Amino acid sequence: MKIEQWDGDEKQLLAIAGLYADAFAEPPYEEDPVRSLVEFPERVRRYAVEKPEFRLFHASEHGEVLGFVLGTGIGPGDWWWNRLNETLAEPHRTLWLDQQQFAIAELVVKASARRSGVGRALMKEVLADLPYDSALLACYPNAVAPQRLYASLGWTVIDPHARVSETHPTQIMGVKLRA
Repeated sequence: MKIEQWDGDEKQLLAIAGLYADAFAEPPYEEDPVRSLVEFPERVRRYAVEKPEFRLFHASEHGEVLGFVLGTGIGPGDWWWNRLNETLAEPHRTLWLDQQQFAIAELVVKASARRSGVGRALMKEVLADLPYDSALLACYPNAVAPQRLYASLGWTVIDPHARVSETHPTQIMGVKLRA
């Protein structure tokens, strides 16, 4: 397995988007795959230009994308940071929400490659050498397999029933990157 940072190649981005569309069409997400194929690449392109510390890594083997992780820096003025600031109760806001931190936006592993170390390797790569004290992510409360992976990597549940999005309750998790 080879892990590489996305270099802006459109063909590569469309392969990653296809994996995103397939994975998020599954329960509990049940997103429209056709819509995902359009919206996900648009979001990646926007993040690459607008977000600090933009990182998109993909794992592949024999030319096939097995998984990817997308993360960026967030801070005041960023939609997600602002929602967390409004949603998280004390003492979590003080303990976890600094002026800036890293956020994992997506971690996706192809169904046939799950439980093979791909997700773990991608998470380690994306979090390496970051200039932040902590990282945050949101996952659906009923997405049990991803939660197990995150917990095994040292992530802590900060708020099990946050209302960051209007449509779905989410579980907020965090990991300290520096002691």
